[in-house]
Amino acid sequence: MSQSHSFKTYHTGPVTDKEPVLVHDLPQDRIISALVTLAGELYMVRDRVKVLEAELEKHDILPPDAVETHEDTKEEAAARTADAQAFADRFWLQLTMSDEPVSTIDPAINKYLDD
Repeated sequence: MSQSHSFKTYHTGPVTDKEPVLVHDLPQDRIISALVTLAGELYMVRDRVKVLEAELEKHDILPPDAVETHEDTKEEAAARTADAQAFADRFWLQLTMSDEPVSTIDPAINKYLDD
Protein backbone atom coordinates (compact mmCIF):
# COMPACT_ATOMS: atom_id res chain seq x y z
CA MET A 1 0.00 0.00 0.00
CA SER A 2 1.48 3.32 -1.07
CA GLN A 3 1.54 6.11 1.48
CA SER A 4 1.32 9.75 0.43
CA HIS A 5 3.63 12.25 2.16
CA SER A 6 3.44 16.02 2.22
CA PHE A 7 6.98 16.75 3.35
CA LYS A 8 8.19 20.18 2.36
CA THR A 9 11.71 19.02 1.57
CA TYR A 10 11.60 20.10 -2.04
CA HIS A 11 10.39 23.17 -3.91
CA THR A 12 7.14 22.93 -5.80
CA GLY A 13 7.12 26.49 -7.05
CA PRO A 14 8.95 29.79 -6.85
CA VAL A 15 9.94 31.25 -3.50
CA THR A 16 7.83 34.41 -3.29
CA ASP A 17 8.22 35.14 0.42
CA LYS A 18 10.62 33.77 3.04
CA GLU A 19 12.84 30.81 2.28
CA PRO A 20 11.04 27.56 3.12
CA VAL A 21 11.97 25.47 6.15
CA LEU A 22 12.80 22.20 4.45
CA VAL A 23 13.24 19.75 7.30
CA HIS A 24 10.86 21.02 9.98
CA ASP A 25 8.43 18.22 9.30
CA LEU A 26 10.93 15.37 9.08
CA PRO A 27 11.20 13.11 12.11
CA GLN A 28 14.51 13.56 13.91
CA ASP A 29 15.30 9.86 13.70
CA ARG A 30 15.10 10.10 9.91
CA ILE A 31 17.59 12.96 9.91
CA ILE A 32 19.94 10.86 12.05
CA SER A 33 19.37 7.90 9.72
CA ALA A 34 20.32 10.08 6.76
CA LEU A 35 23.50 11.21 8.56
CA VAL A 36 24.41 7.61 9.39
CA THR A 37 23.84 6.66 5.74
CA LEU A 38 26.02 9.56 4.62
CA ALA A 39 28.73 8.51 7.10
CA GLY A 40 28.57 4.97 5.69
CA GLU A 41 28.98 6.30 2.16
CA LEU A 42 31.93 8.40 3.28
CA TYR A 43 33.53 5.34 4.89
CA MET A 44 33.14 3.42 1.63
CA VAL A 45 34.87 6.23 -0.28
CA ARG A 46 37.71 6.26 2.26
CA ASP A 47 38.03 2.48 2.00
CA ARG A 48 38.19 2.63 -1.80
CA VAL A 49 40.89 5.32 -1.64
CA LYS A 50 42.92 3.02 0.64
CA VAL A 51 42.46 0.15 -1.84
CA LEU A 52 43.56 2.38 -4.71
CA GLU A 53 46.63 3.46 -2.75
CA ALA A 54 47.45 -0.19 -2.01
CA GLU A 55 47.11 -1.14 -5.69
CA LEU A 56 49.31 1.77 -6.75
CA GLU A 57 51.92 0.70 -4.20
CA LYS A 58 51.69 -2.97 -5.23
CA HIS A 59 52.39 -2.06 -8.86
CA ASP A 60 55.25 0.29 -7.91
CA ILE A 61 53.40 3.35 -9.17
CA LEU A 62 53.30 4.94 -5.72
CA PRO A 63 55.96 4.43 -3.03
CA PRO A 64 54.73 2.86 0.22
CA ASP A 65 53.23 5.45 2.60
CA ALA A 66 53.55 8.15 -0.08
CA VAL A 67 50.24 9.71 0.90
CA GLU A 68 50.95 9.66 4.63
CA THR A 69 54.45 11.09 4.18
CA HIS A 70 53.53 13.59 1.47
CA GLU A 71 54.74 17.09 2.19
CA ASP A 72 52.94 19.90 0.43
CA THR A 73 54.84 22.69 -1.20
CA LYS A 74 53.96 26.12 0.16
CA GLU A 75 51.68 26.63 -2.83
CA GLU A 76 49.97 23.24 -2.34
CA ALA A 77 49.53 23.89 1.39
CA ALA A 78 48.00 27.29 0.69
CA ALA A 79 45.66 25.81 -1.93
CA ARG A 80 44.61 22.95 0.39
CA THR A 81 44.02 25.39 3.25
CA ALA A 82 41.92 27.64 1.02
CA ASP A 83 39.95 24.63 -0.26
CA ALA A 84 39.31 23.36 3.28
CA GLN A 85 38.21 26.83 4.40
CA ALA A 86 35.87 27.19 1.40
CA PHE A 87 34.34 23.79 2.21
CA ALA A 88 33.85 24.76 5.87
CA ASP A 89 32.33 28.08 4.82
CA ARG A 90 29.83 26.36 2.51
CA PHE A 91 28.89 23.89 5.26
CA TRP A 92 28.42 26.47 8.01
CA LEU A 93 26.65 28.89 5.69
CA GLN A 94 23.85 26.37 5.29
CA LEU A 95 23.35 26.27 9.06
CA THR A 96 23.55 30.02 9.63
CA MET A 97 21.81 31.35 6.52
CA SER A 98 18.97 33.80 7.04
CA ASP A 99 15.52 32.80 5.88
CA GLU A 100 15.20 36.16 4.16
CA PRO A 101 15.30 35.62 0.40
CA VAL A 102 18.13 37.12 -1.60
CA SER A 103 15.64 38.21 -4.26
CA THR A 104 11.91 38.35 -4.70
CA ILE A 105 9.51 37.00 -7.27
CA ASP A 106 6.12 38.56 -7.79
CA PRO A 107 3.55 36.15 -6.28
CA ALA A 108 1.44 36.71 -9.41
CA ILE A 109 3.84 34.36 -11.17
CA ASN A 110 1.76 31.50 -9.78
CA LYS A 111 -1.01 32.17 -12.28
CA TYR A 112 1.42 31.19 -15.05
CA LEU A 113 2.48 27.92 -13.41
CA ASP A 114 0.79 24.57 -13.62
CA ASP A 115 -0.87 23.48 -10.41
